[in-house]
Amino acid sequence: MSVLSDPVVAAGLSILGVPPLPDLRLLDEHIAVLDKAAAHHAGLADDSVGAIRLGNTNQGPAATAVRTHFTGGQGALPRADDLAHRLHTTADGLRTGKSYLEWIIGLLAATAAAAAVAVAYFPELLPRLAGTAKRFFGMIEDAMRSLGRIFTRLGERSTSKRVDVVAGRLHEQWRAPRRLEDGTFEPRIKSTTDSAWISRHGTDQVDIANTRYGDLPADWQKENKESARVAVHLVTDAKKEGVDTGSSDFMESASAKVHDAWLERNGEWAPPEQKLPYEELSEAEKEKDRVVVRKALDI
Repeated sequence: MSVLSDPVVAAGLSILGVPPLPDLRLLDEHIAVLDKAAAHHAGLADDSVGAIRLGNTNQGPAATAVRTHFTGGQGALPRADDLAHRLHTTADGLRTGKSYLEWIIGLLAATAAAAAVAVAYFPELLPRLAGTAKRFFGMIEDAMRSLGRIFTRLGERSTSKRVDVVAGRLHEQWRAPRRLEDGTFEPRIKSTTDSAWISRHGTDQVDIANTRYGDLPADWQKENKESARVAVHLVTDAKKEGVDTGSSDFMESASAKVHDAWLERNGEWAPPEQKLPYEELSEAEKEKDRVVVRKALDI
């Protein structure tokens, strides 16, 4: 960007009426943060591998639980690996975008320098130079929008992962009371209409208690996922707005919205005691909604 501080270039940009250009130093700051975060999560993945090796030397329900925690579909290892990869890929995308922007800005600077000379000696060239500068600036705007989409995709993917994590933890909480002494769970057999799952397993019967969330058919993931999605967005929006998410006011407000969303999806079959407004629910029923919000707050 030092080329833009050249007095001749600065004068040419002013002559051509070029709006202020993006400060690429901010991209450097974003890249540095993303690289640091990627390294952090890669380190977590390495730590998980060490814990898995240690767990593999033992047997029994506790060792199985450790392996599941680290290697399951929502486990620490795949989550850390996935996030490290996405952060690193995003940083690389920004580096590539920055290089492209520097090239375009260099061309624009050359055009501005030509304009500074033309204004004194070849004023008839100014309209053509202005058109060229306008095209270059449009390319810069397009590039900046593309970089913005990189961040948007990272944010959307991150939200999707958080939803899956919360949904998985809700499933684990639901089946925890069904745990048996051998580490399995009291069976709960259900039918599924998920054709892809049926094709893979050769049956439409699924034991939802002895199946991890990530391995459930889509129709038996749906309710936890929908509740998780509502709660994650409530927490995310509240944090953006500076709301105290640790307050009882937020907990009750968010829980009421989780309940309202649940009623929209399930109101037709819900029993009378669950069709009431949140404020009129029993404490036991309110707690079901609070649990969803707590799981979202936990991550």
